[in-house]
Amino acid sequence: MNSTRYDEPCPLCHAPLLLDLLQVRSARSDFPVAERVTGRRCPGCQAARPVWWVEVMREHYGDT
Repeated sequence: MNSTRYDEPCPLCHAPLLLDLLQVRSARSDFPVAERVTGRRCPGCQAARPVWWVEVMREHYGDT
């Protein structure tokens, strides 16, 4: 199941980052067992400063 939630502040503008998550459920339980971060987003920075956004995300998290 995919979901989105707020995370720590964006390194460029300090607005909360949006985390895209993939939740894996167990066949034995309805509760999420594990969450995997599939992406981080800051709508303002990605639109206004796409090159800086990619560089900063690589430095902080090792991904884009």
